[in-house]
Amino acid sequence: MRHLVLIIPIVMLVGCSSAISPAIQEYTIYPASDQAAPTVAHSSKILRLSTTKPLPSLASRNLYYLKDGGESGSYLYTRWSDTPAILIERSLSSALHEQGLFTSLLTPTSAAQADWVLESDLNAFYHRFETGQKSAGVIDITYRLIDTKTKLLISSKRFRIATAAASEDAKGGIDALTLATRELTEQSTRWLSIQVQEKK
Repeated sequence: MRHLVLIIPIVMLVGCSSAISPAIQEYTIYPASDQAAPTVAHSSKILRLSTTKPLPSLASRNLYYLKDGGESGSYLYTRWSDTPAILIERSLSSALHEQGLFTSLLTPTSAAQADWVLESDLNAFYHRFETGQKSAGVIDITYRLIDTKTKLLISSKRFRIATAAASEDAKGGIDALTLATRELTEQSTRWLSIQVQEKK
């Protein structure tokens, strides 16, 4: 009996140490390479893409979800390769480079002088669940286009994108937000094309 008493705790310890947490899955959003070229004349302006200002809760690489009643949280074993703001900035920058809408695009840290600057505030980037509806990837962002010489606002626009998720889990949220980001890139590029046309 004395030996049995000693063996039982050892077996329990071995069982606990063999429990392994699931590996964290990391995802990124690759810029779409099939963006249609703008139908307006290209601009001679130099544009600076300012750093996007996210809500504090969106400053991490977590994949967040939001449910009815205000319940929110993040998926334990899923995250982005970069913060949502960076993923959006990279997608827009790639599209603008590919289309050649501006003479040059400057990063926020560039010392060169720009004609226009594009500021943005990111207010939502999450997997949303609503009772009786399919979940969706939701983005809410506001852009402001500013003339750097006059310091005046040229135009501003709020974009609210919701793309249905194919599944009610983390992977469904990832795929839906990827599609929503590409839709945002298309719509915001089209909006910038209109500003270029109007300010020729």
